[in-house]
Amino acid sequence: MVKKCIIALAVVALLVTTVRAGNPTIKRDGDWPWTYKAIDLCKMPVYMDVGHYVQLKECHKRELKLKQVDCTGGREFPCHSGCEEFEVRANFPAVFGGDLSNKHAILDKTDVYFKDGINQISGSTGGWEKLTICVDTWKTQQWKAAQPDDKLKVADLTITVKPPDTGS
Repeated sequence: MVKKCIIALAVVALLVTTVRAGNPTIKRDGDWPWTYKAIDLCKMPVYMDVGHYVQLKECHKRELKLKQVDCTGGREFPCHSGCEEFEVRANFPAVFGGDLSNKHAILDKTDVYFKDGINQISGSTGGWEKLTICVDTWKTQQWKAAQPDDKLKVADLTITVKPPDTGS
């Protein structure tokens, strides 16, 4: 009997502590017909796991056109060059690069670089930032083209991105 009374008291004590939160008072809104008003019981922060985000504006509209230029810096004739300005945004400092793939047999020597050596954005504002990527070719073998063409596809340019190396 004593054991049952102790268990009953323990259950009642648990109910009292779990039902009561602080000292809230539930109020009615006026007289008949009345409704209960909600009371603030608990406020907690909400967190989200946000990964790296980067976007290149209107990528599907981008293309880089190479035009014949005078050869400089000891590069062999014929030489071509072209640049494409684009806008990017990110939520982190981002370093961009470029790689040529699917090269046409017409290309011999190539160089992919960023204008003025600027290939990084701060990513601190979330706003669009401009970069310009360039491709130079030299010692091209134009006789390997099937015919003259003012828009012959000679390669695919892939723009790459990564966070900066921190050294740690």
